Amino acid sequence: MNFPFGGYKDCTNKEQILAKVRSAILEKDEKHFSTINLQDDTWIPFKEEDGNEFTFIERFKGNGGIFMYFEEMEHFKEAIKQFVTENNWSPLLTTSPFIKEILSDSEIEFSDDYRNAERKNKVSLIDCECMIAQTGSIMVSDATAGSRTAYSFADTLLIVGRPSQIVAKIKDAFWLMKEKYCDNTPAEISIISGPSRSTDIEDTLVIGAFGCKQIALFLIEE
Repeated sequence: MNFPFGGYKDCTNKEQILAKVRSAILEKDEKHFSTINLQDDTWIPFKEEDGNEFTFIERFKGNGGIFMYFEEMEHFKEAIKQFVTENNWSPLLTTSPFIKEILSDSEIEFSDDYRNAERKNKVSLIDCECMIAQTGSIMVSDATAGSRTAYSFADTLLIVGRPSQIVAKIKDAFWLMKEKYCDNTPAEISIISGPSRSTDIEDTLVIGAFGCKQIALFLIEE
């Protein structure tokens, strides 16, 4: 059998070179991050006394998210109906069983056909697993959203959450998932921290190049 690039010996040398490069990088990183305690999750400043809700909202908005609060579910349904009409979001896209249930009597047209949606601006409405105060992020999964497509293919992502779903830190979010699903962890779990950002194109910041262009959270009281 003939091996490319001069045979098996050259491949081995190549692996040795890569191993040395990896070792050099790791050694450099270890020195650079030698003062970090990996067992301590306070790598992002977090004041417990500020409260999880306040901290989350502040950091979520700082990440570029849009935040709206509703005291009752009916108020939210009235608002989303108005948004759909004003922004021509009909049909609203969702695969979330919970969202379909709360919209069933709202006269809002919705569809679960993301791939065949002809509109340029795909607007998706889903519910979440939890919200993380430490990073201002939202954890979603294919279990609650109904599919990975619901939060991966959207240009505008709308998320419904409850105050009781706000946790302090990332580790709390994973503990919550472990307790909720036990051994049946969802196949897809994502943590979303604001609209998509990329500088791959001529080192220019582009919003929404590889993900949602806009993200909004509707926080509804229990």
